[in-house]
Amino acid sequence: MNAKGNARGGVLRWPEGVDSSSAVWLALMSLMLFALLLPFSSYVAALPLIQREWGLNNTQAGAIYSAYLAGYALSALLIIPLTDRVGPKYIFFASIMVSVVAHALFPLAAYGMTSAVVLRAVAGVGLVGIYMPGLRMISERFSEGGRGMAMGLFVTAFYGATAVSLAATGGLMAALEWRDAYLIMALAGGVSLPIAYFLLRNHDHVQQAQSSGRLDLGVLRDPRTRAFILGYTLHAAELYVARIWLPAFLTAILVARGIDSAQAAVTAATVGGIALAAGSVGPVMGGIMSDRWGRAPSAAAIFALSGACSLLIGWIGDFPLGIVVAVAVVYGWSIAADSSIYSTAVTEIADSDRLGSTMAVQAFLGFTGGFIGPIVVGGILDVAPESLKWGIGFSFVGLLAVAALVVLMRMPAETSVARAGVAGVPRSGE
Repeated sequence: MNAKGNARGGVLRWPEGVDSSSAVWLALMSLMLFALLLPFSSYVAALPLIQREWGLNNTQAGAIYSAYLAGYALSALLIIPLTDRVGPKYIFFASIMVSVVAHALFPLAAYGMTSAVVLRAVAGVGLVGIYMPGLRMISERFSEGGRGMAMGLFVTAFYGATAVSLAATGGLMAALEWRDAYLIMALAGGVSLPIAYFLLRNHDHVQQAQSSGRLDLGVLRDPRTRAFILGYTLHAAELYVARIWLPAFLTAILVARGIDSAQAAVTAATVGGIALAAGSVGPVMGGIMSDRWGRAPSAAAIFALSGACSLLIGWIGDFPLGIVVAVAVVYGWSIAADSSIYSTAVTEIADSDRLGSTMAVQAFLGFTGGFIGPIVVGGILDVAPESLKWGIGFSFVGLLAVAALVVLMRMPAETSVARAGVAGVPRSGE
């Protein structure tokens, strides 16, 4: 990869001023996150089998999935503000160990809803000390240019891992019990610890003199911050609904066409993984778009596409499978492409001594949306008529996209682009 140049002509290149060491550092940070998240979608891949084994309805299954997001959201209010004061290194190491252990215990110790909820919530606590602090460190390192692209690459590692997790767990389940497949993926996540140690062993944190390390809700006084955080919250609700219920939707389609339920679960996990893999390149593409055309306009355009897919996909289950998969692939890209835009915008707007609090509020509200969305759609699937439930469930998500479009399109043009000298994008007219 050329560390010089810019993102023009459709070629991914680094802006001027970004040296090769920063590019290598970012690649290793992304590899660390990718490895950590290898078991991320194992529960989703095994969900049809878990539901049958434990006798869960869709609302209960959605609650177990969302426990991960609830653990993340609640702990974010405590952990992320600490990065203003103590820095991310030790939080990183502890969080990786918590995540790996919690995921490994799930296939070993979860035998019902209570134990499953507890273990997934703990795994969510583990992720919070890695993902948002990682984005913060990247925003600081790439403050002179290419911030949207750099943060997009880190988020791309997140999405790539979730897709590989889903497809790989599904592949392993073709030969192994779901618990064995889940455990293999969880143990593979332990590779992240030595990578993180190599990256951060010499990391020095510059403490913000004005920071107490405690949560400051005053960050919400800025209307720009509120708008981008609301956009992120609606994005997360859409994203996590698709992550859990899109593979289940594909399973239902296959079962309705006469395929055995166990084989349908394996096939749906693989196909769903391919669809979500399309989203793996989404965040970096969205980051480049927002570097060039502005944060809010780019996010709004992507939301329009994902909303259209949400409103469509639940109604086409009887269409030829190739059409369903094609829409799912576009859906997988569009629900991912705007992900890094909100975090990039927040790092540009927030005061440096309150960035941890701003990102904590973003993480809490965003993952609260991600927590609520799958449960609401699970409830819709439980009570709606059988022939209409998938259409109604995904159409609800489409309405969230409409709300996000209203918020993002009302933002003033001068606040929808990155600030000059921060992310390398000039203001309009400069």
